[in-house]
Amino acid sequence: MELLTDISFILKVWISQHTLFASFFLLFIEESGIPLPIPGDAVLTYLGYAISRGSIGYWSAFTLLLAAVMGGSSILFYLSRRYGQSLVLRFGHLLHVSDAKLLYVEHKFKKYGAWVIIIGRHIPGLRIPITVFSGISGVSFRTFFWSTFVSVIFWIPAYLEVGRRLGKRATRLLQAHQDYYLLALIPILIFILSLTTAHIRHVRKKK
Repeated sequence: MELLTDISFILKVWISQHTLFASFFLLFIEESGIPLPIPGDAVLTYLGYAISRGSIGYWSAFTLLLAAVMGGSSILFYLSRRYGQSLVLRFGHLLHVSDAKLLYVEHKFKKYGAWVIIIGRHIPGLRIPITVFSGISGVSFRTFFWSTFVSVIFWIPAYLEVGRRLGKRATRLLQAHQDYYLLALIPILIFILSLTTAHIRHVRKKK
């Protein structure tokens, strides 16, 4: 227990002293499909508050956040395209991806096309399902990438502005969850181990 307490304390210090890098890392991890104790929206809001204090440059933050989202979502898109239904069946409950959400996204995508990616990513709870659906449904990476890009260049400034307006109150969004950062390591390890095992089995079947 002492070790766990020490690690938890180190993570808290790391997040408070390296806000920009921590925000990049957490957002990248979330967009990759690995569940975290706090949503990316809260991370952006807190970073918006940090920017308003002048400790972080706006464009530096924007560029890193954009890279985090595009990089992480591209990885999840690739995994969804490669492993398809097996990914949903094994990790759907961890990714908050249900059959109902996928059917909803599919129905809307058939009706509105790429606009579902652009607008749908702004709806809480749909960012990850939209990426998974794009990967397993045959949406081209080019369509997914540029639609996500257009969505993100509006999403990031919106939540940074929310953080600026909330001021110090934005810290509560993270403080309430800081003690649970350590728990995020467990699903991360399970997720990586399971994917590694699945990949090994896939390679063996080909041989």
